[in-house]
Amino acid sequence: MAVRAAGAAALATLALAAAGCGPAPRATILYVTDAHEIAPVVDRHGDRGGVARLKTVVDGRKREDPDALLVFGGDLAGGTLFGGVFRGEPMVDALGRVGVGLASFGQHDFDFGAAHAKSLVERASFPWISANLVERDGRPFASVPTRKLLRVGGLRVGFVGLTDDFGTTTQEGSVRQTDLVAAAARESAALRREGAEAVVALTQAGFEANRRLLVEVPGLDAVLTEEESETVSVVRWVGGRPVAAPCGNLGSVVELVLERRSGGVCARVAAHAVDGSAGADPGLAGEAKAWMAKLDEQLSAPIGALAEPLENLGSLDRETGLGDLVADAFREAAGADVALVPGSSLRAPLPAGPLTRRHAKAVLPFGNRVVAVELDGAAVRAALERALSSVGERTGGLLQVSGLTLAADLAAPEGRRLLDVLSSGVPLRDGGLYRVAVSSHLASGGDGHAEIAGGRRLPGAFPLDADALGEHLARASAGGPASVPRLGRITLRASR
Repeated sequence: MAVRAAGAAALATLALAAAGCGPAPRATILYVTDAHEIAPVVDRHGDRGGVARLKTVVDGRKREDPDALLVFGGDLAGGTLFGGVFRGEPMVDALGRVGVGLASFGQHDFDFGAAHAKSLVERASFPWISANLVERDGRPFASVPTRKLLRVGGLRVGFVGLTDDFGTTTQEGSVRQTDLVAAAARESAALRREGAEAVVALTQAGFEANRRLLVEVPGLDAVLTEEESETVSVVRWVGGRPVAAPCGNLGSVVELVLERRSGGVCARVAAHAVDGSAGADPGLAGEAKAWMAKLDEQLSAPIGALAEPLENLGSLDRETGLGDLVADAFREAAGADVALVPGSSLRAPLPAGPLTRRHAKAVLPFGNRVVAVELDGAAVRAALERALSSVGERTGGLLQVSGLTLAADLAAPEGRRLLDVLSSGVPLRDGGLYRVAVSSHLASGGDGHAEIAGGRRLPGAFPLDADALGEHLARASAGGPASVPRLGRITLRASR
C-alpha cells in the first residue's frame, strides 16, 4: 500500500504511517536523497529544497532527538544544470555542513566517471558504504565498507547501501553492479552476527526491486530509497516493513523511527517539508548564493537563437524537434554519417529567441562527451531495435536520430519492429561500416546498448555534448534565429 504525503510546499510534518509503537529503545534516522541543486527549486510545482532550508529542518529535528542520524541516499552529481556544471562537489561540502553522517551511492554519482566518484568520496566529511558496487577485480568500489553498524539512540542499527540501474550512468568497465538481493542478504546476515538489532537498506532502486528485497531478505527492517516524485513523499509497506522515499531535490526529509519491542522491531515513518515554511541557515544560504552567482557567470555566454521553441518531449517516446537538433549537433561535431541520442538524455526545453550556454547545459546536464564509433549496419539496426523494444516500458529509451530515416511497427514482435531504415536515402547495409556519433554514455554500453559498446572507437578530440549543441546552434543561427528541425525521420505505427 502506498501512502502519499501532500506536496512538499504544503507539507509541514506529516506522519505517513505508524505500526503502533510505544515508548521503547529506539533509533531515529533522518533521510534525504537526490541532491542535485544547492539552491531551492522554483517551478510550476512550487518552491522547495535548498541546502540552507534543509539544515534548518534537520537542526529542528535534532533538537527534538539529539541522537538522530542524518543519512544521504545518493545522486548528487549530474542530473540538472547545477549538478552537471559543478559535478557534485559543492553538494558534498554542503551536505557535510548539514550534518550527514552516512551516505550511499546513486548511479548518477558516476555520471562523470569512476575517478570523479572516488574524488567525491575523498572530499566528503562523512563516510560512504556500498554492498553491491565493485571494482574490476571484485573489491568494493573505492574501498568503502560494504556495511556499517552504528549506535543510533538506543539501538545498534546496521546499514547496507545498494545501487541499481547502473547501466544508466557512464560505463567505463572499471565498476560494476552486483545483485542487490544477494548483497543485501550477505551483509544483513553479517550485521546481525555483529550485533545489529535492526538493519536498514539505503537503495537507489525502483519499488519492485525494493519489494523483492524485503520479501527475499527477512533480515531487513526497512528500506530508504530514491525519490518517486519531486513533490510527493511516499511510503509503502511490505509485510509490515516500510519502503520510504522523500521528495526529489531535497524537497523533504523522511524520518524513520525504529523501536525494539518484544516481538522484534517496529517502524514509524514521517515526512518533513523542506520549503518556504522553513527558515534558511544564514551560512549555507550565503554559500548557495555564491555558487549560483558563479553558475550565472559561467553560463551567460550567448550561443545563438531559435526562431521557435523546442519542447522537451523525448520522454514521450517519439521523434521531437529537440531530439533532431541534438542529434544533428552530435553528427556535425563528430563528422559522422549517423547520430543516435536517447530521448531520456534531454532534460530541458529550448525557448525561442536568444540562447546562452545555460540553455545548452540544461538540455544536456550530464557532462558526457561526443564520441565517434565505427559500427556495421547490423549493429546500428540492433541498437534501433533495442530502443524500439523499450517504447511503452522505459520512458525516453527511443533513440533520436540524424542521418537516418526509419519506419517501425510497435505492435510487431520484439526484435522485428524495425520495418525500414535508410542512411542518407540509401537502405542501411548490414555489412556496411558507418561512422556513428553517440554520447560517451552510449559508447560505454549505457542503457543496455552493448552493440554500441562493441564498436571501434574512432580517434578525435570531440567536445562535451552541451558544447557541441552550443556550437551547432551558433553556426545555425549565424544569419538569424535558427529554424526548428523538420520532423519525419522516425515513423512509428502500431498495426493490429
